[in-house]
Amino acid sequence: TRMAALRLFGIVGCLLCATVHAAVKPNPEFKGEVPERRPLQTDDAEVRNTLRFVMTELKRLSNQYRYATLVKCHGASAGDANFDGRNLFLDVEFDMLKGQNSRHDIIVFKDEHHVITGMAIDEFPEVQFRERPDPDV
Repeated sequence: TRMAALRLFGIVGCLLCATVHAAVKPNPEFKGEVPERRPLQTDDAEVRNTLRFVMTELKRLSNQYRYATLVKCHGASAGDANFDGRNLFLDVEFDMLKGQNSRHDIIVFKDEHHVITGMAIDEFPEVQFRERPDPDV
């Protein structure tokens, strides 16, 4: 029984790690050279300001995301944009609601004056709210 419990614990641990880890996959349809990215420190002032923008915009996207909090910025890098300006690439983990962690790759767009013009997220985070009991049951 102890061995079965350890095996179950290992399986659950692997599943949790798999659901929380985000990984950028290359687009197979992309033709050309990928712009070079420069690593940034996650505690850099530019990264912190960008994370504030990301959290504000995430909460504005949907009422479901109003309780989202930043758990950790796992990585940050910057690269030239296609048309002037630059992009910041963030690997961010959110707590969407009471331990519902969600890890995402985010691109934040800046113009040539370093003003943030928008952002893109790899997928919309899912949030599970407590459902009210059905009064007819």
